[in-house]
Amino acid sequence: MYRIGQLAELANVSRRTIDYYTQLGMLNYEKTGSRYRYYTEDALNRLQMINRYKEQNMPLNEIKKRLQVWKQTTVDSEQVLLMVDKLSADLKELENELMELKPLLNQLDEQQVSFAVKQLSVRSSSLLSIIAMLA
Repeated sequence: MYRIGQLAELANVSRRTIDYYTQLGMLNYEKTGSRYRYYTEDALNRLQMINRYKEQNMPLNEIKKRLQVWKQTTVDSEQVLLMVDKLSADLKELENELMELKPLLNQLDEQQVSFAVKQLSVRSSSLLSIIAMLA
């Protein structure tokens, strides 16, 4: 939790900017027993997004719409973890299959090996691109 001054410093914006975005409903805060407003990590992430959008000369009303869409989009982290576990198991199975295939590759002639390598290269480069995008 950050007080407004801490948040302003971390996001490299003024307190007045944070006040303005809060009034527009782009940032939320929590009040405790004291009279201070406290902002969460989410507010810092939102400020960083706002700054990126502003660098693209996007108007504030468009930024606000995008933030609302972002807020409405929820991710079921348990479902994501299950999918990652399944993918990890699938990759382990594929690795085992490739190890079983290795002795068979030694029995192929040069033309057959060249064809197999070409097929694997195309598919593996696609897979590596997808993994890179996800990371």
